[in-house]
Amino acid sequence: MSPPMALLCALAICAGLGWALRGGLSGQGRGTLVGMDLQGALFAALSIGAAVWFFGPMFGLAIILAVVIHEFGHVAAYRVAGHPDARFRLIPLVGGVAISDRIPDSQVKDFFITLMGPAIGIGPMLLAFAMVPYTVHSAPILTEFLLVFASVTGALNFFNMLPFWPLDGGRMLSVIAGSFWPPLAVILPAIMCGLLVTAAIALQSLLLFIFAVIGAQGLMRAGEISRMQTPISKPHAVLALAAYLAVAGTLLFGGIGFLLRFL
Repeated sequence: MSPPMALLCALAICAGLGWALRGGLSGQGRGTLVGMDLQGALFAALSIGAAVWFFGPMFGLAIILAVVIHEFGHVAAYRVAGHPDARFRLIPLVGGVAISDRIPDSQVKDFFITLMGPAIGIGPMLLAFAMVPYTVHSAPILTEFLLVFASVTGALNFFNMLPFWPLDGGRMLSVIAGSFWPPLAVILPAIMCGLLVTAAIALQSLLLFIFAVIGAQGLMRAGEISRMQTPISKPHAVLALAAYLAVAGTLLFGGIGFLLRFL
């Protein structure tokens, strides 16, 4: 694909994501700043400082920007689904969390909110890749940052799409599986959480173990939440699975270089 066509396609995808999240892109409610509440400003500063300290300025800022875009995708989707109070908070060295004072009233909304965290990163990721031919000769430092940001965005969001609870991928697959057999909405997260613990021990990964502990705490409410929501229909679940696979595949395409580098 030629550079102009790649840039045009990237801009079109960004516009499509903006259309899908129309009505949810501006800050709403009292005490919010475009998705992050004022109380979270200190956490944001600590997160930025920690990322730059541990990963260096370029990778650190790229990671923070990717996380902010991811969490804002959740927040914007929350607002589209009727949660004007939605906001997010960065957590140093862990990532971020999107917050609403009530749970979505249907599994379709829950899936949409969960999906749009990773999915919103596709637009900026492809746009960054598409801009490289226009900056490679005139701005080498900017070119390096664009490549780092695009790769980090793809890799982080693909990791989040993996089928482990409580990652976004695990949550989405739990909703999809529960549409075919409701008990799976509880059984599958428990299995995924156990697999995550096993992976954390095998890889001796503290980060994975932290995710597993967070997931185990959330398991207690998983069944209760699913019973409070209008179930997703089987046709919608099939469409949801297709969307999950499409988003995961696109993010893997963008982040494969970064993932292979560190595996």
